Parts: sequence; structure tokens; C-alpha cells
Amino acid sequence: NEEIEAMAAIYGEEWCVIDDCAKIFCIRISDDIDDPKWTLCLQVMLPNEYPGTAPPIYQLKYKHNSLNNLLYFVLFNLSAPWLQGQERADLSNSLEEIYM
Repeated sequence: NEEIEAMAAIYGEEWCVIDDCAKIFCIRISDDIDDPKWTLCLQVMLPNEYPGTAPPIYQLKYKHNSLNNLLYFVLFNLSAPWLQGQERADLSNSLEEIYM
């Protein structure tokens, strides 16, 4: 897919394929390439209906290495159920603009 190839070219080493068949990709940012203490990952999932009738699904994940313990958790789904009112509308509109 040309869109996936373009994203890989834009993000280079920060772009990774989590599951090619399921169309799950990630853009990773960390504090240090060789020995990261933390990594932030914007995960992008492309549903089967994408791009015709469904937008991408975004999820932000955070991984932290601390005292040999790995903490890994989802910060939030960008559907952001905790957002309400205008903040939720603004986020939704921004993501929809990217999709269009």
C-alpha cells in the first residue's frame, strides 16, 4: 500500500509494523535510541473498512524501564471517553481532518 510505504519513509526508524496482516503500525519516540528509559508509541490500526467507511483507530502507549521492571500501559485510546464537550469535539474534528 502506497500510504504505508509513505509513512515508513517519513518516520524511518521510528516507524514499525506491529502486525502487517491486521494493519497495525506504530510510531515510536524514546528518550535514547540505544538505552531508552521510556518509549511513547502512537499505534495506528487500519480497520478493514479503511479508508472507504472507517477512519484509523489511534492508541497512545507508554513504556517505561525502571529498576529492571518493565511498565507498559495504554495511556488512552484517542476515542478518549474521559473527554467531554468541546474538548472531545475538538479532538474528533482534528482526527477527522487528518483522515479526510
